[in-house]
Amino acid sequence: MSAQQLADECARLGHPALQRTVISNIETGRRRDVSVADLMVLAAALDVAPASLIYPVGYAAEVEALPGRACAPLDAVDRFAGLDAEADQDTALALLRRHRMLEQRVRGVYRRIWDQGIAEQRYGLEVEDAEAEAGRELARELTGQLHELRAELERRGLELPPLSGLDQPAGREGV
Repeated sequence: MSAQQLADECARLGHPALQRTVISNIETGRRRDVSVADLMVLAAALDVAPASLIYPVGYAAEVEALPGRACAPLDAVDRFAGLDAEADQDTALALLRRHRMLEQRVRGVYRRIWDQGIAEQRYGLEVEDAEAEAGRELARELTGQLHELRAELERRGLELPPLSGLDQPAGREGV
């Protein structure tokens, strides 16, 4: 993609300030500062993750993640995204990631239970009662964990992600 094509795509994405000359100056190092908005639009125009424009994962053995501190590029990306092992697991970011993971697990368990029920009806397959009950128990346990986490998010004044289609505890409409 040429600098002009990239500039045209940036303009199409709503950021016309990233003109061909600006992009050329960024590429050559004549312009060292790039705003977060510039970074996000450039990444979208190039169809890459924004972090890959900051850290050359796969192209360098080490990067300077902080002044005077070198590490592997993937470790720098993980730190940037709040995924490193030292990241505080009690932050809003960590709690909302846990929420998303729990929601995905709950939906996955319900999907398997649904699929098993359809297979039983359609093909006359029989799932052992113990196996079916274990699936339902796991779904109840994960749903309980999810709603406990949502209560914690609410206590902290954080925005609750929508939970359309999942069972809600009695008397807790909208949770």
